[in-house]
Amino acid sequence: MNLLNQVKPGSYFLPQNQRQYFKNPLGQIIKNRQDIINLINKLSRDDSTPKVITVGDVTTQVFVELSFIPDIAIIDEHVQRERVPLLEIENVSVVETSNQAGYIMQNAWIEIINSLKVEDNKVIIKIIGEEDLLVLPTILEAPLDSKVLYGQPNEGLVVVSVTEKVKQSVCELIRKMVKINED
Repeated sequence: MNLLNQVKPGSYFLPQNQRQYFKNPLGQIIKNRQDIINLINKLSRDDSTPKVITVGDVTTQVFVELSFIPDIAIIDEHVQRERVPLLEIENVSVVETSNQAGYIMQNAWIEIINSLKVEDNKVIIKIIGEEDLLVLPTILEAPLDSKVLYGQPNEGLVVVSVTEKVKQSVCELIRKMVKINED
């Protein structure tokens, strides 16, 4: 049974009783700065990675400070509920959409799809609300062999190499959410 065909862009709510399934990292955790620098150096030299996508303000900030601009950055201008300013990056398109905490909203999912189609520019997707769960549709929609990077609170940077197996795991997580019917 192919779960990828059963999970479509839409709005989904994460019930409290399912949240424990979403706490495990979806990839390898990098804990120290030198390993992050090594990763960025590798990504800078490697043309075979279709897209590099950061999800979260701290993750994006670390990459920008280390002179690596991701193809797509998904941020909400908050770090642990504290407001942080929009990153100043030249030659980047900024698009805005909303996403509620505890949800994946269809409009945010569609914006991820649209941003992945952009070839000639880097994109910041500025979320009004919260971006945490958007790592899921990002992984689902990203081309195979892309890298999706996000922070695991109090642990480090999670590096997800997008494979069919990871996409299947993400589908199983989204199926634990409640699909919201939109008119």
